[in-house]
Amino acid sequence: MKMRRIRYIRENIRKYGLAATLHDIECRGVNKIAYFRILEGMTVRLQDVRDPTLFEAQGFDARFVGADELAKFAYEPAYDISVDFLRKARARRDRCYALFDGELLAAYGWYSDLPTPIDEHFVFHFDRAYTYMYGGYTLPAYRGKRLHAVGMCRALRAITEEGKKGLISHVFSNNFASLQSVTRMGYRIFGEVYLLRAGNHCFSYATNGCRNYGCRVESPDPGPAWARQRA
Repeated sequence: MKMRRIRYIRENIRKYGLAATLHDIECRGVNKIAYFRILEGMTVRLQDVRDPTLFEAQGFDARFVGADELAKFAYEPAYDISVDFLRKARARRDRCYALFDGELLAAYGWYSDLPTPIDEHFVFHFDRAYTYMYGGYTLPAYRGKRLHAVGMCRALRAITEEGKKGLISHVFSNNFASLQSVTRMGYRIFGEVYLLRAGNHCFSYATNGCRNYGCRVESPDPGPAWARQRA
């Protein structure tokens, strides 16, 4: 176990640098005491995407699909979709942009115009001039083909044509691989949201950069939990 940790730290230093690795260690340390996350808030507009190949889905059927069409995949663990999630997504009228390889679901991501749960304790709020992208997933057999980025770019083009400014999303601050991927695609980080949960108490704090995007996180439980955002 110790050697595995050492290898993990060395690999992170090699890939992302010492400062990023220390940040990851700090986050993991705090999480041994209480739930703690830092969300990097970000947006992308159509003009931010500089690589035209990210709009191409050669060999794949790429489109928005309804929750009903995805129901058959909810019974196979490999797709990371549950019947309960589909029910809630349908109730919020969230949309899924998916890439199919024939009959196989290769990758997908979810898009919402309403405040959306991050988990059972926190809800993500945002300026509704944007569409919130969340829940991206690529099956292991299709990873490395940039399908997640392709799906987002094609969805971005579609929602821009509908009149939206762009996509808004977030990534955990110590998820360095995802941060590198989305910033290469064209996402721009505008601020951070700090989340802390200890027992029945929830705390959130949004930095000043979140103001222009209506970005904040609240607890859905108005009872013992509480949240605060900086305006």
